[in-house]
Amino acid sequence: MKIGLSIPSTVDGLDRDCLVEWIRRIDTGPFSRLSTGERIASPFLDLMGVLSAAAVLTERVPIQSLISLASLHEPVLLAKQAATVDVLSKGRFTLGVGVGMRDYDYALAGKPEAFSRRVSILDERVDAIREVWSGDYPLPEGCPPLGPEPTRVGGPPIFSSSLGPKSMKRASRWADGLAGFHMGPDLDEVEKIFEGFRQSWKDAGRKRPPFLQLAFWFALEDQPDKRLYDFAHDYLMVFGKKVADARAPLCSGHSPVAIRELLVRLEDLGCDEAILTPTTASLDELSAVEDFVASI
Repeated sequence: MKIGLSIPSTVDGLDRDCLVEWIRRIDTGPFSRLSTGERIASPFLDLMGVLSAAAVLTERVPIQSLISLASLHEPVLLAKQAATVDVLSKGRFTLGVGVGMRDYDYALAGKPEAFSRRVSILDERVDAIREVWSGDYPLPEGCPPLGPEPTRVGGPPIFSSSLGPKSMKRASRWADGLAGFHMGPDLDEVEKIFEGFRQSWKDAGRKRPPFLQLAFWFALEDQPDKRLYDFAHDYLMVFGKKVADARAPLCSGHSPVAIRELLVRLEDLGCDEAILTPTTASLDELSAVEDFVASI
């Protein structure tokens, strides 16, 4: 099983120099992938801006959005942004897509009515993105061709964050793999997710098995158990304090022993790649996770 690392572009305390250091050391370190996610209603950096910087600053490591909230973006612009990252990275980009869970993100994007339809809209977005990449998107009369042209025929791979049975069934039609996230992670739930995705894939008539990827939060330095709990609790407050109080203690990746046990079990479940997701931008944390992954 491969082990990737997200850059901390969706946590507090990240400046330019720190971001560059994380990006460059992931590229030269023992990691299989560099990824980061998207938060609209936040003070954090823009997803595609950060990924473009990563594409230019790296030479080796694959790059991935984990995930882009594709349902609230216009598909032509998202297709152009993704193709740009693909070109800048010389074909190392994977577009991970999902729908998000915050209605105010859709309101800020000027699409409050789309929140209730976000799963079906995702299907439409992916179809349109692939049409743009293939040159089949219908253009207004007199419009020049859309570009840039991706480095691969058909464009970069697209991974889906779909975890529920219905969304898995839809994604199995168009996805190249699963970009899953589970904060704990609860490995019994992860096993069900993997089994469900494999079955949906098979039911859709897909020949090769799906690529199964799972990201989860971790902490290694500076009171890691407390920091992981506080980070998860703050994140989960969107669902209310009761949910945050109940779910935040389930995050278990706060020691080398615990993280190693999680990785071993994920590999046993058939996970192709685990993505460690930091809860701080500290360079001490970066050094700790470099040493940890190098020791495996």
